[in-house]
Amino acid sequence: MLFSHSILLDLLVIFTSSLALAKLVLDRRSSRLSILRGPRSNNLFFGTSLVREVLDDTATVMDRWISEYGYVFKVPTSLGANRIVIADPKAVAHVFANDSFGYLRSITAKTFARTFLGHSMMSADGEDHLRQRRATAPAFTNGALRDTMDVFYDSAYKLKGAWDVLFESHDEVTIDVQQCFADMSNRFFRLDSMGIAGFGHDFKSLDGHKSPVSEALDGLLEDSSFRVVLILGLLFPPVLKLPLKQTKIMRQMHKAFSDIAKVLLENSQQEKELLDVEKDRSILGLLLKGRSQNTNFKLLQDEVVGQVSEFFNYQLSLTFLSNMTVTVSLSWTLVELARHPEMQDKLRRELLQFSGSDPTWDQVVTGSACPYLDAVVHESLRLHPPVQALQRIADKDDVVPLSSPIKTSSGKMVDSVFVPKGTMVTTPFVHMNRSEAFWGPNAKQFVPERWLEENPYPSKDFSGYRHLYTFSDGPRICLGRMFALAEFKAVLSVLIRNFTFELPSGPDTAIGLHKAILSRPKLADEAGCVLRMRVRQVTD
Repeated sequence: MLFSHSILLDLLVIFTSSLALAKLVLDRRSSRLSILRGPRSNNLFFGTSLVREVLDDTATVMDRWISEYGYVFKVPTSLGANRIVIADPKAVAHVFANDSFGYLRSITAKTFARTFLGHSMMSADGEDHLRQRRATAPAFTNGALRDTMDVFYDSAYKLKGAWDVLFESHDEVTIDVQQCFADMSNRFFRLDSMGIAGFGHDFKSLDGHKSPVSEALDGLLEDSSFRVVLILGLLFPPVLKLPLKQTKIMRQMHKAFSDIAKVLLENSQQEKELLDVEKDRSILGLLLKGRSQNTNFKLLQDEVVGQVSEFFNYQLSLTFLSNMTVTVSLSWTLVELARHPEMQDKLRRELLQFSGSDPTWDQVVTGSACPYLDAVVHESLRLHPPVQALQRIADKDDVVPLSSPIKTSSGKMVDSVFVPKGTMVTTPFVHMNRSEAFWGPNAKQFVPERWLEENPYPSKDFSGYRHLYTFSDGPRICLGRMFALAEFKAVLSVLIRNFTFELPSGPDTAIGLHKAILSRPKLADEAGCVLRMRVRQVTD
């Protein structure tokens, strides 16, 4: 009994000492951020960020805070700590130029990635991340991905076929496009396409074939409490260790991907014995090349498995869970085209030139033959980035330069900001993408034509892919962005060539946000995530 009391006393002393030490560190860090203005804490434990950023609309909240406190400000978080929000383009460029080195992913994010994706780029930083990225990057070049277009179109036409059945006795049907992208007949079209295109593995999900992956995905998508567990897991990593149904489902998916990756590697290694691995530019081939003795950035066996598994998870996250979902982007694009029927007609006229054929990879990626498709896609990604903000942790003390001075809490104007080591830095990509300073006074409007003209508001400080932060920036910029863009364009081109889309009450139908891990469009007067549209087949 005395021994037990002694252990409890020791634990209490350790906990109290750790809390006191943490408070000293946080107090010191917070005092060095005292010059910054920002909202006050309204919760002793969570500060301000939980309610505002997770449960509210990030774009609206950030716009309000930036208008009040400027392009750099502090936001109270838990236990008296503060994070810095940076929306100044020069400062954002500085932070993401040092992404993975001076600014790292949070311990929570890396724990989450390693728990469910294994050892891969998603859980690596610094030289470890750079080495893995170098080995993988050649698999995502235009040359390596050019042949994937046929797979994308095949999946898109399977989706079209499922919709065509609905018109057998109707000229017009009402389709909940949000649900349609998620129901059993269609939600796996990306699972099939990325499996075939990336690794030559057909999950046959659209044919009704059940696999550990599809069964795990079923559980994830049908369990509404998963979002709650995910948010809690990001805030408190130990939650991910609990034997909950939701965490078991995620581990089941991770195991399924790892098992497939190992089989693919074994089969590929046997096939490559008589072939020249150095000439294989497939995703799997490049990963195997990364294990070759002839490279300075050799990948370990578990890292190759992790990268294959990560690619599966990454492509699924684009669709369902996470920095870039195609289905969410498709939903937003259909909403905008229904709001602007003249733009939908213009896009359809451009695409109908491919009657009897489909645009090639080069035509789609470069936009040479379908510039308006390119403009519509990029405008949708600009205005509605699936990931609205990213967080990084400063790995060392840093001085961040600003493109324009800000006012401090004392009223002084400064042109740089000191960021103490350990500070969380948030970059609101959604605000950057809608910045009037760069995109002009109509920055919050859907205007694809802006991509067909020279920008009258240029700024050398705005970086990112085509000046968008939708794909992040710097050393960790989304490696699969061209893969995702090509698939996005392929599916959209098939849908617009074959169907017309209208909102239930016309262009002025009120659209709201379904607030979850990813904000998705919904009919404002519906309780759930419902996005019904009136759809007709395009006739000759």
